[in-house]
Amino acid sequence: YRLSHPLSIGQIQFDQDQSPIALEPFTFSPYNTQNTITYYEAFWGLYLPITTTFRVCDIWRSFWVQRLLWDIGGRLVFGRSTIKQVRNSHSFIKDMNDEYQLYHQSARDIAQAGFWQSKEVDIMNAWLADLHSVGYSFPSIVLPFSSSSPSIIQKRAAVCVTGLAECIQEAWVPTYSTIFNHLQGDIDVFLFLSSSRKSKTNLFDINLKQIRSYLDSTVTILYEDRIIDPHIPLNCKTFYNPNMDRSHVMPYYQQLWGLAECFDLVKEYEQKMNIRYEFLIRARSDSVLDKVPRTLEPQNNLTLVIPNEYDFGGYNDRFAIGSMSIMKKYMRR
Repeated sequence: YRLSHPLSIGQIQFDQDQSPIALEPFTFSPYNTQNTITYYEAFWGLYLPITTTFRVCDIWRSFWVQRLLWDIGGRLVFGRSTIKQVRNSHSFIKDMNDEYQLYHQSARDIAQAGFWQSKEVDIMNAWLADLHSVGYSFPSIVLPFSSSSPSIIQKRAAVCVTGLAECIQEAWVPTYSTIFNHLQGDIDVFLFLSSSRKSKTNLFDINLKQIRSYLDSTVTILYEDRIIDPHIPLNCKTFYNPNMDRSHVMPYYQQLWGLAECFDLVKEYEQKMNIRYEFLIRARSDSVLDKVPRTLEPQNNLTLVIPNEYDFGGYNDRFAIGSMSIMKKYMRR
């Protein structure tokens, strides 16, 4: 990341008020040894492999520890940082070479692929024996988790909201109310929003806090290294005419990128949670749905419903609803 996003180093800010996030079973995320707290029940997971490269020993450890945590009813939890790190100078290229296995071979079996050597087993056995010798009480195994679900959960719709993470209260909140009132049933909201802006202001910071505290969403993702549309008014005016010149070309392609990413997010959530959505809705975070179509529900799986507003000389590109199959073409065009 440091090699491919050099301009982002030192610019990304994390929310100090973010509540801790616990990963559910069958969800992996790497973690390292820095600013990490291990509770007594997981002391067995403090072991660090010694036959791997130094750069990846804690990452490999994080994967098998997470898997064993599921068996004792444990969770990996990410919270806000409690330290400030002053990094020493070192070679990013050397780091990348030492971490090659992680980037290219993580899907393979750790032991059979030779990511660590057989003597690691002897050392680990010695570690467990040491824990026994000092009176450590190992946790009990709970009932095993199952990755299968007996039946598919049918839901009415998923809503992909893309754009800038600024006007959620002024634009998205009333739009969500309109959708909910016209399309009855279970609706899940996926916010995939850019928190980037050329000029940072106090109003911008306030708006970001609003969206981080917004609770009516199933998944919220904020990313900070792409400027979506720098022409959006600072006062969150929800109807504006952007300059359709060359400067608008790149933001437009970035909007398309956001649509595809949000669609993939919904499909991943469907698979993971064993859910099937009847419809997918695309909405913009900075646009209010004023002219509601007679019915939001498409007549068939090949129908795309769009409102007659915000056309800019063509079809509305800020709101659409259709079946998952037809919206796949819309979102991934």
